[in-house]
Amino acid sequence: MEHLDFYVRERLRPEFEEFCRPIPPKVAIPPDLSHPLVLKSEKLLQSGKLNQQGQLITKNAALAHILVSREQLPRALRIVNAMLQALEERGQPASWPKEEGASIAVAIEGEAVRLCLSEITDCAPHVLTPAETKHPWSTPKYDYKPTGRLQLQIANVPAFMGPIRRTWADGKQQRIENCIGDYIIGLSVAAAAIKRDRQETEAKHRQWEEERKREEEERRIAEEQKRKAEFVAELIGNWQEATRLRQFVKAIEETIAGSNFDAERNDVQKVLDWTKEYADSLDPLSDLPEAVEEFVRPESKYWWFKS
Repeated sequence: MEHLDFYVRERLRPEFEEFCRPIPPKVAIPPDLSHPLVLKSEKLLQSGKLNQQGQLITKNAALAHILVSREQLPRALRIVNAMLQALEERGQPASWPKEEGASIAVAIEGEAVRLCLSEITDCAPHVLTPAETKHPWSTPKYDYKPTGRLQLQIANVPAFMGPIRRTWADGKQQRIENCIGDYIIGLSVAAAAIKRDRQETEAKHRQWEEERKREEEERRIAEEQKRKAEFVAELIGNWQEATRLRQFVKAIEETIAGSNFDAERNDVQKVLDWTKEYADSLDPLSDLPEAVEEFVRPESKYWWFKS
């Protein structure tokens, strides 16, 4: 019985499809370099050194948009030069941020799309030489070999935006010199994806901020309710205590008036006067405006209080 495998390819999101419809421009490769950013890249890379992958890097690794071997550098520079010229003709200028490790970016519909041209390398486990067997801990785990095959990549396509193409590479028949037009169209798709990702991220942040403010307001209201409840409970407690003290004073006065009280009258009066004064200090009704002010506007009494 014959067995057939079917693979369903994920479709591009509908909002990005319109950016794929334009016919890719035909881009010729000039023999000489002329774009300022390419000339700057050439100057930096000509004095560069090779990294572990056999790719040229600058002294402080400040160039991230061209990663190729010394042999492939002239070809890579011509490709990037032609591409940047074609992009500028379309009103899509390139810039090179000064930050260390930054790569060339193209402004498309207000979004910065980062470019990268690199050389594909082969990787194989490193085989120790007789000399390296004496100190294997200092040897590399893998050996890398540049293949001469180049690839154009879009460095900052956001994740979770669907099947957006990021890479155009040399193949058995294909050369990336013939893919520059398709790559330019791909940059527009990537710019739309970057914009949509930014908009969705901003919308999420706004939603989080609104939820945070709502939760903070709910917490503030709950804390204010708790403060007022505790404040009123304290007022009631003080009022009850003041009432109890006054009842005590009245009971003393009635006891004195209805019996032969032998104790020193002045001493008793001192007890009564102090108890009355203490009752008045506790009783919120003795200074009701102040109690109301503290209930409604606690910050007027406590400078550190935040409503």
